[in-house]
Amino acid sequence: MWRAIEKYGVIFIRYYMGGFNLISGLNYFLLFWPQPRITQSTGNDYVMISVELGLFQFAKVLEIIGGASLLFNRFVPLGLVILMPVTVNIFLINAPWSPLPHIVYSTTRNFVFHCILLAAYANYFYPMLKMRAAPQPVWRDVSRIWKSF
Repeated sequence: MWRAIEKYGVIFIRYYMGGFNLISGLNYFLLFWPQPRITQSTGNDYVMISVELGLFQFAKVLEIIGGASLLFNRFVPLGLVILMPVTVNIFLINAPWSPLPHIVYSTTRNFVFHCILLAAYANYFYPMLKMRAAPQPVWRDVSRIWKSF
């Protein structure tokens, strides 16, 4: 019973996060609904500077790529890594400064869901935790790339 809840819970969260990020990224470029505004001056300044520097647009492109990877179950660990800075920034901008409880709840939920997915796919990240890793250049055995697919 627990394994079924675990399996379908992770699948639900992956679909939810994938769809949420994909739609959120596409919404910036296609405007399905209006973009939310931050009322606190500090948060608004941060968003405006991000827009002027092109970081906000870059984050939206990352949301589209990462959301599609989660939604279509392709390169999910890479999608989670791509989306983590976006999720953390959205959480840090909205959770302390948004006066609307549903925004605080939504950003907190997405942050927790992202952490759950990172834990669910943790085995793919363990090789990066080696303290002393020897180089393994891709040109020594190019077939490893194709074998990973």
